[in-house]
Amino acid sequence: MRALQAVEIAPQTLTTRIIAGKLEQFLLRERVRRVYFAEDSAPPPVLAYVTHFPRLYVPIAGSHVVEVAQRGVPTTIRVVPGQALFVPENAWDKPEWSGPIEVLTFLFGAKHIGISLAKHPDRSEAPVNAIKTHIHGAYDGLTHSILTAVAAFAADRSPGPLDRLLVESLLHSCVRLFRAPPSDRPRKAIRTYESICLYVQENFQTALTRESVAEHFELAPNHVSRLFRREGQIRFNDYLNLVRMNRAKFMLRNYTLTLKEVAANCGYNDIAYFCRMFKRMNKETPTQYRVAESGGAH
Repeated sequence: MRALQAVEIAPQTLTTRIIAGKLEQFLLRERVRRVYFAEDSAPPPVLAYVTHFPRLYVPIAGSHVVEVAQRGVPTTIRVVPGQALFVPENAWDKPEWSGPIEVLTFLFGAKHIGISLAKHPDRSEAPVNAIKTHIHGAYDGLTHSILTAVAAFAADRSPGPLDRLLVESLLHSCVRLFRAPPSDRPRKAIRTYESICLYVQENFQTALTRESVAEHFELAPNHVSRLFRREGQIRFNDYLNLVRMNRAKFMLRNYTLTLKEVAANCGYNDIAYFCRMFKRMNKETPTQYRVAESGGAH
C-alpha cells in the first residue's frame, strides 16, 4: 500500500478553501446513492488503517479500491462518486491506491474533524498526495447527533434509504461548519491543542516526542506541555501513551503478532518498557490481557 504524502499549502486558509470547495461541488452535482460499511468482524491485515474514531471516505473522481471486513470476511470493494464508505471506530480498511482517484476523507475525532483531499494519478508509483485541514470544535449538537446516528446504523443495518440520507446530511453539516463565522470558533489555544491531538492519533506509531511534535507545529516544547495541562488536563506523554495503549490492546485482540512486533507497531522500540507501561496503565501484562480477551484459549 502506497503511503500518503502530505502537501503543505500556505496559507492554511487556502487549504481549507480548496477542500471546502470540493465538498460543496460534490454535494451540488451528486447525491449519495449508496453507503458501504466496514466492520471489525475479521482480523485486520498488516498495513491496514485502524483508528479509534470513525472515518468516512467520499470519492469525487475515479474509484476508491479498498479492502474491508464484511460479515467476517476480508472483502475488496470499489467505491465510486455518488457512493461513500463509512468505517466505524476500531474497524479497519486497507486502500489499494491502484488507479486514478480523488477522494475526501473525514476523520471524526473527539472534539474536531480532520479532512483530507487525496489524489493519485493513473499507473503511478509515486506516493499519494494529500492536503489536510481541520474543523475545530466541530461537535455542535446537530453534527454530533448525525454522526451518532450513522454509527448506530452501521451496527444495525436496517433496510431503506436512511444510511444514504444520514451520510449526505453529515456532509452538509460539515459544509455548514466550514462556513461558521470566526466568532463561533474556539480560541487559538484550543484549536492548536486539538490539532496536536489529531496529529498524535495519526502518527503514534512513529518516534513521536514532545520535542518532535513541537517542532512540527513550530512551537516551544514547554508550550506543548502547557497546552495539554490547560486544555486537556493531561500531560503530553500520558496522552501519547494512552493513544498507543489503545492501539496495542486492539492489536493484541486481533493479531497473532509477537509482543515485540506489537510494541514496534505502537511506537515502542523497547519491549521491556512497553510491557511495564502496559501493566501500569492496564493492571495486567500484555500476555495476560491477550489470554483474557481470547477467553483463556492461549
